Amino acid sequence: MLGEIRGEVRFKEMLSFHTSLRIGGPADIFVVPQDIDDIRHALLFAEREQLPVAVVGGGNNLLVTDRGIRGVVLKLEGCLGRAEFHGEEAVAGAGVGLSALIREAASLNLGGIEALVGIPATIGGALAMNAGTADGTIGDFVSAVYFLHPDGTIGECKPAASGLSFQEFSLPAGAVLVGARLRLHRRPYGEIQKDIKQRLKVKKQTQPLALASAGAVWKHPPGELATKLIERVGLRGKRLNGAEISAKHANFIVNRGGASAADILSLMELTRERVHAQLNITLEPEIRVIGE
Repeated sequence: MLGEIRGEVRFKEMLSFHTSLRIGGPADIFVVPQDIDDIRHALLFAEREQLPVAVVGGGNNLLVTDRGIRGVVLKLEGCLGRAEFHGEEAVAGAGVGLSALIREAASLNLGGIEALVGIPATIGGALAMNAGTADGTIGDFVSAVYFLHPDGTIGECKPAASGLSFQEFSLPAGAVLVGARLRLHRRPYGEIQKDIKQRLKVKKQTQPLALASAGAVWKHPPGELATKLIERVGLRGKRLNGAEISAKHANFIVNRGGASAADILSLMELTRERVHAQLNITLEPEIRVIGE
């Protein structure tokens, strides 16, 4: 079945080449599908061989362990990379870049999701993590999600119609998210561009964008900012080998060069323990950790 894949199939591919942290061990089988049929072949192969499947998009908000990932890894960035606009809705494949979608929508005088600009994610990755800011998450705009079952059939879920919010929706076991329908609204292009420019300016001023990172490490506890909690326990700028709790934004851990996943995980454990010990607050990770 792997021989039927028209995209790329690689063995023992280092995932440090495919994550924004530039960290990660090898994937046993690494598949870069060309289209949805390639994904079908990969899923059928994994099911037949009883191998686990992991999906990565742009590799953001993701920490892959140093020993890597057993089984099959699907990299969807570049695949399913088209978006279509129908009235005030966008239908986007999982491989579409989130910021690219926002800009394409803006060119059609369609807005509403500008708050998500600058989040380095594909649509699939953004949906998987329900990416967002203080002004809202991508789940607030979802009217339907589309996924591929392990048997190769396409499924659809309309959260509102099923009585669920997107936040309550979970993919069926073994399924791969392949796209979504998002609600937009008419807005003058100039207003959208002004909003985008201002938001990107703030991100540049407040986040360590020049260094390798995986974005926000911790979710904000109710009524608190994770950044402020980390600063209060004295961990801003804390370094371990090449890993650092950013001095610019304490809810980021950056790779200053040569950091391992073990270094990142050690800083995360130190942060969780100290915040709990001193402030009696338990931090929950925003970053996704996968691998052995």
